[in-house]
Amino acid sequence: MAETEYSTTAKLPVDTIWEFVKEMDNWAPMLTGYQSHEKQSDDDSVWVLKGDVGVMSRTLKFQVHVSEWAGPERVTFELKGLNEQMEGGGVFLMEPYEEGAATTAVAPASRPGLFARLVRWLYQLVHGKVERDPASAAGPGAGMAKLTFRLRLDPGGPMAPMVNAMMKTAMPPAAEDLANKIMAHLEARESGAA
Repeated sequence: MAETEYSTTAKLPVDTIWEFVKEMDNWAPMLTGYQSHEKQSDDDSVWVLKGDVGVMSRTLKFQVHVSEWAGPERVTFELKGLNEQMEGGGVFLMEPYEEGAATTAVAPASRPGLFARLVRWLYQLVHGKVERDPASAAGPGAGMAKLTFRLRLDPGGPMAPMVNAMMKTAMPPAAEDLANKIMAHLEARESGAA
């Protein structure tokens, strides 16, 4: 099973992030490899993503079920592969990032290995890097919010061990990219409204 987690902060109220994230039509197109999505209900949709993992390139269809809309703190979803043996899930966590505020414990990030750094560099070369104002990643303070994105995928079938190994290095930059795209979009929208 491949898992990743990425957190970022912004000078935005938690409610602003929630208003964006509570509608999957807002953030689904920001996913790496996004091709399309079709909502079947408020909780269910089918996503089509083009996945490039190592030398393999596949178009993946996922049934996505949002199992929890717990605004403004959390959105939890489950994934099931429709054309590939794969399942998983994810969660968006939104919380104030202020001095003394209770925050979700996140294990300190260790420096990625050489191969993981190479994959991140190649990912950014192909997909570009989301540019954000350096002040947006400032420490705790009034008006700051923290967005954490967690994702886990568990491939099945005879190729599962190899696919899993490749996904472990490909998922962290994709999670970082999604969280930063959401925050950059909201920061640009907020600065344009000011």
